[in-house]
Amino acid sequence: MGPVFQDAKGTADARQVEIVQEDLARARQVHYRPQTDEERYIDRRVNFKLDLFVVVILSLEFIFCGIDKTNIGFVATSSFVKDANLRLDDIPNSLSLFSATYVPLQPIMTILARRIGVKYFITLQLILWGGLCMCHAAIKNTGTLIALRLLIGAAEAGFTQIGMYYMSTMYPKYAVGLRVGIFTGMYSVAGAFAGLLAYGLLRIESPHLHGWQVVFLLEGSVTVLLGIISFFMLPKNLASAWFLTAQERSHAVYRMKVDLAGTQEEADINSTAVTSRDVVDVAKDWKKLMTIVCNITTVLPVTAFTTFLPLIVQGMGYKGVDATLMSVPPFVVGTAGLLIIVWSSDRCGERSLHTAFGMALGIVGCIVMAASSENQLRYGFAHVCMAGVFVGGPLVAVWLAGNTPWKGTRSVVLGINGWSNLAGVIAGQVFKSGYAPRYETPLIITVVIMAVGAVGLIFIRYMYMLENKRRICEVADWDEARFVAEAASEERRGDQRWTFLYGS
Repeated sequence: MGPVFQDAKGTADARQVEIVQEDLARARQVHYRPQTDEERYIDRRVNFKLDLFVVVILSLEFIFCGIDKTNIGFVATSSFVKDANLRLDDIPNSLSLFSATYVPLQPIMTILARRIGVKYFITLQLILWGGLCMCHAAIKNTGTLIALRLLIGAAEAGFTQIGMYYMSTMYPKYAVGLRVGIFTGMYSVAGAFAGLLAYGLLRIESPHLHGWQVVFLLEGSVTVLLGIISFFMLPKNLASAWFLTAQERSHAVYRMKVDLAGTQEEADINSTAVTSRDVVDVAKDWKKLMTIVCNITTVLPVTAFTTFLPLIVQGMGYKGVDATLMSVPPFVVGTAGLLIIVWSSDRCGERSLHTAFGMALGIVGCIVMAASSENQLRYGFAHVCMAGVFVGGPLVAVWLAGNTPWKGTRSVVLGINGWSNLAGVIAGQVFKSGYAPRYETPLIITVVIMAVGAVGLIFIRYMYMLENKRRICEVADWDEARFVAEAASEERRGDQRWTFLYGS
């Protein structure tokens, strides 16, 4: 720890001031970078252990989050609709019903997770929604389906945002992108794995259970088991991570402090509070709110294709469970495309253009699927589409998190970002069975929505660049005392401070 400078408002660490000054001089956002070989070695050890005990567990849970959310689309290709006395439109309507509770509760659940503790909250979530998934095996009419979709939507609400918030408190801002990409990428893995799993389980028939009932029972029970594992394996925070040595815990805490140099007070580092000022700060930040609106356009194709791709593939000449099986390769390509693009985003320290590039791939794929009459070509471009559409969700989230260093405010903004799942309501109403088997109109609507979103994200990038330029000019002639005063300011905090430069 370096010497501490003090003024009338408080104190600021000299090393923090130095980091802020150096990075501002280079016109770069403040973020942690290992400085020595020894530090790089410890940093790699910390990342490896966090990857093993945090990212792997959360990723497995997200796989079953995706499976439990979308398995209703896969069983729709079986006798489920007939056996459960449903109508065909009950399937797309169930997606909207799920979102009716899943979307509004996102901020509340994220804030509660911060207050209660992520590991405890996630444990409760998984046990609840896993149990509700198993209850789907007892569906006998539309009313039961409606009740269960509303309840499982409430149980799963906020899980994605909570996971991303949790990882943003464990990794520096330009190391977390890949991890969040891996985490959310499990949604596409869930699509592929759910397809394979459903393909096998739907073939199971017995005097007592249909194949679709086996799907719900098995997948729900695994989710409950993962919830129990979370309680024992996930750390409460970096300072108490049981799998890190004392030296590694010290380094893990230190690098997060450096990553937020000049924008975070000690009082917020270990705090679980969410105050009215956190909410007001988010409500007054139009650029972040506009980013969240644009994120709806990035989430729409993900929500649509993870549920309806098997039905779209049916329109390409494949039938029944074969359509389920042939929907697997596009999800595999989607996972590979996501990991490549988010890795590049971390390496380049850039978010918006990488997101727009992924959306461009999705636009091209949807155009060909809508316009072409050649089924093999349409199926091929389904892979192109999926290679890009999964990118937006994780990159927009880490963009928001990186530009919101104050943790209370970050939990609020990521919680509100969960409202981007309104895309599920839109997708459920756009991809109606009346457009089967080709779904040209829904695909064209998706293209238009994604194009508007990509333009919006590029505009926000431009506005952040203008703001950064203004701040660089403002602090250009500051002396050390001004930096110290700004680091201790109570009027401005987090990204409001002149010394903070936004990532773009």
